[in-house]
Amino acid sequence: MTFSALLACGDPGDKNTESNTTTTSSTAATTSSASSATVEATGSGTQGPTSAATTSTATTTTGTTAEPTGGSSSSSTGGGACSKQGEPCDDGQACCAMLHCCAGVPVPPGEEFCSDNCPMSDRNAKTDLRAVDPGDILARVVALDITTWRYRKDAADVRHLGPMAQDFKAAFGLWDTDRMIFPLDAAGVSLAAIQGLHRRVVAAEAENDALRARLDRLERRLAAVAPETP
Repeated sequence: MTFSALLACGDPGDKNTESNTTTTSSTAATTSSASSATVEATGSGTQGPTSAATTSTATTTTGTTAEPTGGSSSSSTGGGACSKQGEPCDDGQACCAMLHCCAGVPVPPGEEFCSDNCPMSDRNAKTDLRAVDPGDILARVVALDITTWRYRKDAADVRHLGPMAQDFKAAFGLWDTDRMIFPLDAAGVSLAAIQGLHRRVVAAEAENDALRARLDRLERRLAAVAPETP
């Protein structure tokens, strides 16, 4: 109908009529192509384009979902403050990754701290137990050079007391470094030295008791032999 109306608007040899005719034909072809595409989309060819569109949509959706999920996981893992090496955990503070809250003997209550090398005292965590001679440990402690000092980073009025790590390592051969004194080793040396000192005290007291008893006997014998002075 449109084509007939356009033809009626001019003579067959008119240029405007020919132009309009060409335009109308192009429009009709475009409409026909669109109709064909519509028919194909609704027919057997639907699965191809639809599947591609669905796949593309699914891929976009999956990628959009995965990105915030990963971000949320990372945020929850690294979120919140944590106590670093040597920092306290006595009030329930969480230690940073790879660190543990060191608590229990020999760490005093209220002085718990985070570390990657806690001074564990659990018997179940130990092996290769060897006895020590408390008297020998005491003798080594007595020979150990103990001074007061301050760290280079300390203020001028700060003082500490203790042996050098190098001297401690040479005297007792404990741990795997001569740059630090492991707290549990220091406590163990102190306890062994106390035991050694206790043995000496007990031995000295026993010897003293024996000497007193001997003195008492001698005094009684002397009193029985010597006449009393008027």
